[in-house]
Amino acid sequence: MNFRINNLNDNLIREISENFHLRQETAAILVSRGITKDEDIEYFLNPGKHHFGNPFKLKGMREAVERIKIAKEDDEVVVIYGDYDADGICATAIMTLALREYGISAIPFIPERAGGYGLSVANIDDIMEKHLPSLIITVDCGISNFEEVEYLKDLAVDVIVTDHHELPERLPDTLTVNCKIPSEYGFDSLCGAGVAFKIACALIGERAYKYLDYAAIATIADSMPLIKENRDIVYEGVKLIKTGRCCPAVKELIAISNVREVTSTSLAYVIAPRINAAGRMGDAFSALKLMISDDNGLIERLCLKLNEYNQARQAESEALYKSAREKLVSTAYDKKIIILEDDGWNAGLVGIIASKLVEEFSRPVILFVNNNGKLHGSARSVESINIFDAITSCKEYLTDFGGHSQAAGISLNIENFLPFKKALESYIDKNFSYDCFTPVKCADLLITSRFTLDLAKEINRLEPFGTANRKPVFAVTARNLKASPIKIGSPHLNIKSDYIEMLYFNGAESKSMLDLPFEKTVLFEPNVSVFNHEESLKGYVKDIEYTISSTVGTKLCGFRESLLTALNDNDDFLYVSDDLTKTVIEETLKDHFGTVYVAYNIDNLASYANLSGLNRYLYSTSGKNLVNNVVIALNNSPFSGYKKIVYLDRPLGNVNYNPNITETFINRTKRAFDYTELDVTKETFAEVFRRLCKYNRAPFGNTIDFVRNCDVGYDKFQTVFVLEVFIELGIFTFIRGEFRYNSNVKSSLSASKIYTEVQKLQD
Repeated sequence: MNFRINNLNDNLIREISENFHLRQETAAILVSRGITKDEDIEYFLNPGKHHFGNPFKLKGMREAVERIKIAKEDDEVVVIYGDYDADGICATAIMTLALREYGISAIPFIPERAGGYGLSVANIDDIMEKHLPSLIITVDCGISNFEEVEYLKDLAVDVIVTDHHELPERLPDTLTVNCKIPSEYGFDSLCGAGVAFKIACALIGERAYKYLDYAAIATIADSMPLIKENRDIVYEGVKLIKTGRCCPAVKELIAISNVREVTSTSLAYVIAPRINAAGRMGDAFSALKLMISDDNGLIERLCLKLNEYNQARQAESEALYKSAREKLVSTAYDKKIIILEDDGWNAGLVGIIASKLVEEFSRPVILFVNNNGKLHGSARSVESINIFDAITSCKEYLTDFGGHSQAAGISLNIENFLPFKKALESYIDKNFSYDCFTPVKCADLLITSRFTLDLAKEINRLEPFGTANRKPVFAVTARNLKASPIKIGSPHLNIKSDYIEMLYFNGAESKSMLDLPFEKTVLFEPNVSVFNHEESLKGYVKDIEYTISSTVGTKLCGFRESLLTALNDNDDFLYVSDDLTKTVIEETLKDHFGTVYVAYNIDNLASYANLSGLNRYLYSTSGKNLVNNVVIALNNSPFSGYKKIVYLDRPLGNVNYNPNITETFINRTKRAFDYTELDVTKETFAEVFRRLCKYNRAPFGNTIDFVRNCDVGYDKFQTVFVLEVFIELGIFTFIRGEFRYNSNVKSSLSASKIYTEVQKLQD
């Protein structure tokens, strides 16, 4: 199974529970996150501004403040040079507003994404022509711009670089404040706006706390770890927004986005994307104008504009995703790192799509856009691979790059694309095994008793949730679950277990699996909601894992699906012998990705020992990253990206046609089941028909659900066979969770493809 439950120290959990008056489940979550020392637990459970560090302990802070003080005294022209993403925009807003309050009429500048990340000579020339500053302060950029800083110095412009990105080998030769530079401060994971906030604190003291809403949004948007001071910043920022004391721009964004409850999660998924959308759609300055404005009319208009940008971004992102995914599965499905390029993609959206592809395929992804012979790329990575280090290993091919362990921006000349791609693929191949690309879902605890509302409320004390402090996930295991649509026709399911009631959004397609009689583990997040001043608890389903083993239930599933293949007209596959099937398996296993192995009868897997290490799924593949896997009882659920499919045993009829599969092999030697043992006499069908009629309008959703609950006096496999023939003929149906008899249908058994195929085998 692809999930794990943390193995924890029970004695330590009990000790923490007693000392801090916590439930053992809450104590276990702290232990699972490495928070075990008393002082760390005390800190974690009581976040806030009282933990804020002294900004002057950041290296370079005193010198930077002194230079800013001189600029104030001499009435210098000061330009704030930011970045086009949510972190950069918030950082620019904080620095601009703080300097203005300090007494400097700072001029903010945000480059547009098309011009690339960080300082550029073209933007510097534009700034010099318009403003002729004597001091430029960068925020959320600049640490990788040695040459551009030298260019500014040649123009007699002083530069203060404030940044948080990874340090290059050669730092700019100027005043620099970057939390990554070792110092007494002791925390190196601030975002760009976090660094700007610390400078604001150094300049105007606690008056800078009014900008904590900006710093909180930026910290979340830039996926900074919510530990230590980041946790304090987000906690205080969320509190500021909840109490309505936030800046007018954030207040209006909350209102226009219809955010019902302000949390780190709602800021991440609702507010941050709207700020980011402006830069992604080529108008980052509109987002900045919004953030620094106090004109209510302008704020409302700009919020509406950002909302429109976000809607346009969503539509364009979907088209770009489809294009990139198609290119991935056709040209890069078998690579450990996905590196793609396209002239037509929107440079502002490739980062979003790269993140989506990483989540789907569990591999690092870099997407490039061609801009007049120069490629600009966005890289995203899986947790186990530091993409910044990987890119650094190939820096000789790049004109510019910067970023973090999980995300980076890259620029290179188009003639270096293929050498860079080859070098980076080689680096990943040599340094990372396939285990690094296996998605593993982690649950904090396995629930074995009733999950209470009080426990859920106590867990909320661990807010804010986000990177490095994800919302706790629990697991509940059961053979029998009651799953039903929340209302007729709804795609959402309500699931009842012995310990908690859960909601599965868009889970309707999984209902047939949930109804089956084998062990299931449901991973969920507890959620407390309030309606009419009453609190209620439901678990939100995140994922479901099924234990696929050689049981009657699993074999019945395979038997039923093998019967249904009689309904397929497809004959576009290759029949091979048992020996050749094994040869094909050996060849396809040489590649880690791209092949699905199908068995209708799970017992037949015993003949293929070399497949024993692969993940097994029922009905359809859930292998997210196109990794080779085994499917028991393949049904008609669509899947794409795989190149080959090998049927290990032969079903009753023809296998399902899949237009995305390049090659299909089917073992002609090994029958999935012995169909000759089935009784095809009309007398048996007539008797089963009479017994089935008494279940008319019974609450069963499918054939397997029926046979596991009803004994009509015949073998279960025989019952499935007869029932599927009647369903094919329309005599019985399953409609909206009910088993029904249709008295208007009169048909001969010979009209059934399932019946005639079994009869042919017996003849």
